[in-house]
Amino acid sequence: MSKPRQDATPIPTRELPHNLELEKAVLAVLLDGRHAVAMQQARAVVEHTMAFFHRDHRMVYLACLELDDDGHRVDAQSVLELLSRYPFQAMIERLRQQQILFDSEQLDSLDRRRLRELYRRTAGDTSADFADSALAALGGPNAVFDLMQAFGPVAGMKRNVDLLWDYYLKRRMISRLQSLCDKAYRTPDEFPKLLDEGNQAILDLNRMNRMATVFGISDVVDQTLKHITEQNANPEHAVKTGLEDVDMRLNSLRPGGLYVLAARPGVGKTSLALKIVANIASNVDAQQGVLFFSLEVDRVDLLKKLLAAETGVDFQALDSGIIKPEEYALVEEAGQRCKSWNLHLMDVSDLTVHALRSVVKRQVLESQGKLKLVVLDYLQLLNSQKTDATEYEKVSEISRVLKLMAMNLKIPVLALSQMSRDSEKGVGSTPRDPRLSDLRGSGSIEQDADAVLFMHRVDGGEGSKEGEVRKIKIIVAKNRFGPTGAAAMDFYPSKMRFVPSRVEEEIEGDTFDSVPHKAHKHQQRKRMQDKPSSEEDQFSPGPSGESALF
Repeated sequence: MSKPRQDATPIPTRELPHNLELEKAVLAVLLDGRHAVAMQQARAVVEHTMAFFHRDHRMVYLACLELDDDGHRVDAQSVLELLSRYPFQAMIERLRQQQILFDSEQLDSLDRRRLRELYRRTAGDTSADFADSALAALGGPNAVFDLMQAFGPVAGMKRNVDLLWDYYLKRRMISRLQSLCDKAYRTPDEFPKLLDEGNQAILDLNRMNRMATVFGISDVVDQTLKHITEQNANPEHAVKTGLEDVDMRLNSLRPGGLYVLAARPGVGKTSLALKIVANIASNVDAQQGVLFFSLEVDRVDLLKKLLAAETGVDFQALDSGIIKPEEYALVEEAGQRCKSWNLHLMDVSDLTVHALRSVVKRQVLESQGKLKLVVLDYLQLLNSQKTDATEYEKVSEISRVLKLMAMNLKIPVLALSQMSRDSEKGVGSTPRDPRLSDLRGSGSIEQDADAVLFMHRVDGGEGSKEGEVRKIKIIVAKNRFGPTGAAAMDFYPSKMRFVPSRVEEEIEGDTFDSVPHKAHKHQQRKRMQDKPSSEEDQFSPGPSGESALF
């Protein structure tokens, strides 16, 4: 068999596909710094700097990636500061390594984690003099400010990063197939082997196509069966609210799910959230960690509410410190139990959704996978990166970032939410049942949430009276993975306690199937039979030291 000719005519070279204006538009939105969701949208598609054609654009995007990896805000000022300390030669070496990978086949097989490890800065990479810095090589600060002047609409960010990645895939395809053509000219390999290499190159490029990812049913079946088997083997690992009637509908708080608990002011949504937190964190054996963000209540006051619910001691007395010695003993004992819980609190009144995401990411790493729930009290108090945004734009951005965070980190997020003033309108003095349209700020909350729960006071009372019991209806108004419906609970504000309702009643909108519904009614009847007499203290500890209602 004769050898292939070695003097073959070279393949004509043409300018590779790219769009510099598109690259500038993407970087302009990132450098603006007021749109937290923009960096999320970019990273979801553009995994590395080779997606940018121009060298200077790669340098700026590399700085954005590293700032985001370190949990810092990405904006023009922070990018300038990093580039001014980043040695130009060190950055060029990182870009050169990416170019080497681009010219080989390795870049197609590296996952995001390996890419980040490969290009992580060392301690010496942030100690350059300005003359030797990457910023000086770019032409100074004006080079970055010029990028900010490019027309980059935030609304078109997702489309633009998709197009940017599309240009990259075309260049990647040309590179891979050109390499194959060179082999066809110069190698003695037979056609079937070259064809296999060509098919593999196309398959690799298909896997990188973010705009059209298709999974074979065989792979999906294997993944699904594995998930079911793991759930069946470890049912205790499911994150349950501990509210029996609610868990019958939600089944569990799914990893990656966004759950919204909404109520009018003063109904008790913080107290209910604390009950859910206590039900999860107090199960020490399950090792399910909870991270609670309180944007309205100080952490000490938050713990007082939790201790009141745990002990049955009157909250007002506990808050003022005027309690009996035996009550203090109960509080101290409950406090010692709380120390063993995997619960972390963060109380801050000025927090952006971007900063919250950074804290959660850090806590996920530090907990080594044991963080199972993030609670936010409450959504409308979070700040947006965009200072001049309307409430609708702000809440829409926050809602989307929370959902993306839950999906990327694979943990459920429970976000408390206020309701609009229209929800207070009803017949006479009694507010009507809340609707999804009552969520305050934006319809994006309803769209992004996997489940929406409303707390509705059905006894028509206002304010809080000493020793009162509030009748609360918890309405599951949206449930992406199960039935909707409602459950009745009694709320004792003086003791910050929620217990299943002791009054059997038909709840409008209960959509349970007949068997679970009958079981639910049977449980309610049993609770009625166990109802203490009026002479009994409903919160006196039982023989085991636990409350009779818990």
